[in-house]
Amino acid sequence: MNNFLIDYKLYMHKLAKLHREIQDTPEERHYFFGDLPDFWANLRSEVNFPALVAEYSEVNYEGGKSNVSKKRVTSFSIVDSYDQAGDVNEMVLKVSNCEKIAEQVLGRMIKDPDSEKPFRTIDIESITGEYNANEANKYVGYRINLTLTDPNICIYSANAWLPEPEPEPEEATETEETTDADS
Repeated sequence: MNNFLIDYKLYMHKLAKLHREIQDTPEERHYFFGDLPDFWANLRSEVNFPALVAEYSEVNYEGGKSNVSKKRVTSFSIVDSYDQAGDVNEMVLKVSNCEKIAEQVLGRMIKDPDSEKPFRTIDIESITGEYNANEANKYVGYRINLTLTDPNICIYSANAWLPEPEPEPEEATETEETTDADS
């Protein structure tokens, strides 16, 4: 795994394919990668429900001079639709199911061996969950926010840099030329 963003997208897509209630397939998409607001605004028509929405991450750096690690703050959501506007019972049932699925996905992310995931660890203390609703379009969801440790460590690489150019020889100034000619 070389590119975290691509590998994370593929990993989350794999989870969407394997979860019994999501079951993403090429014929029936239940997975979206992008920002949740974009999904709510106009891209939800491309996805069936329930759906896993994996989001981009913010990167924070920490460590010392010789070894800087990346912490990726990211989110994923499980979203679902409901039929009857104002039906609070259906909304509660759907969002409760979204929470259950989101926690199952999180559990799988924690359990999977390191060789199968594009991150080293999940900062358990960073995990938060929140309910989402778009009542105008009859969608609900549960969003997990978490911090992942990226396996790619930022280290100075001499190979990334061209050699510095040799300094140009200094040209004689006019006063030096005059002095040389006067001698």
